[in-house]
Amino acid sequence: MTGETSSTISSEIIEMGAACTIEELCLVCNVEAEWISELVEHAVIEPIAETGPNWKFASLSIVRVAKAKRLRQDLSLNTPGVALALDLLDEIEELRSRLR
Repeated sequence: MTGETSSTISSEIIEMGAACTIEELCLVCNVEAEWISELVEHAVIEPIAETGPNWKFASLSIVRVAKAKRLRQDLSLNTPGVALALDLLDEIEELRSRLR
């Protein structure tokens, strides 16, 4: 490939119903715990158990945090902007599902 950068896409199977700690979420998504707290504060993700440092998250939160991270990096959005963009994307997906 001339002049193109190849990228490796890695993926893991996320087990439905599984939970992860805030530390695991930070490690997998390569983000800081403070930012996870901001995402919780803006209802981007919701813990399924406990509060503060003992939060547990549904494993599907990994996907949501990864999307949020891409929006923050690619579009330079702040956390409220990320929350709004994800809400709008969810609404679009719901409307598309209704049309099918």
